[in-house]
Amino acid sequence: MRNLFLRVAATLVVSMALTPMALAQYGRSDGLSNRTTSAVVRLLQGDFRECGDLIIVFRYDCYSQSYRSAADRLDGLVGYAEAQTALRLVETRIGSVVSANRERTRPPLRQGGRVFNAVTEEAIPLLRRETLRAMDEAQTVLLRSPTAAQRPHYSRIAAVIDSNKVLLRSALLLIDTGLRRIAGLIFQPSTG
Repeated sequence: MRNLFLRVAATLVVSMALTPMALAQYGRSDGLSNRTTSAVVRLLQGDFRECGDLIIVFRYDCYSQSYRSAADRLDGLVGYAEAQTALRLVETRIGSVVSANRERTRPPLRQGGRVFNAVTEEAIPLLRRETLRAMDEAQTVLLRSPTAAQRPHYSRIAAVIDSNKVLLRSALLLIDTGLRRIAGLIFQPSTG
């Protein structure tokens, strides 16, 4: 009987000592973990770079799918519920504008096992605005809603959304600068 008591006590002591380590390494019961957060961050960074390499008319459908994939990665994880809501907000906002402005005469682009639909050239300024607006709103949700346990995870996701906004804006600057240079070459005043 005494041996049984000692074994139970030893098991309890060991399990109580290992629990904080296990939670830190493998995640908490609410689903929060560095591994999950890192996976979402890597997915958003990688996909966003890949989307930026696409022809602009396909880019926004790619962005929408990227945010959908990141949100899907958080399915069933209670601790990430608000983060998933923020990511879905970006996905649905971009997706609805893409759907409303789809270029039906252009065939979809198949790349990396995914299919991207083109939008009309005229819709690009609207898509830029709505994408940036949705990203701003998602960041606000992520930075305002977290508990102390969620804060480091949500902050990392908000930071990657911010870096995606910077990439999107820098791509816009490159396009605008290129267009101005071309316009300058075409419309140079003659000196003769």
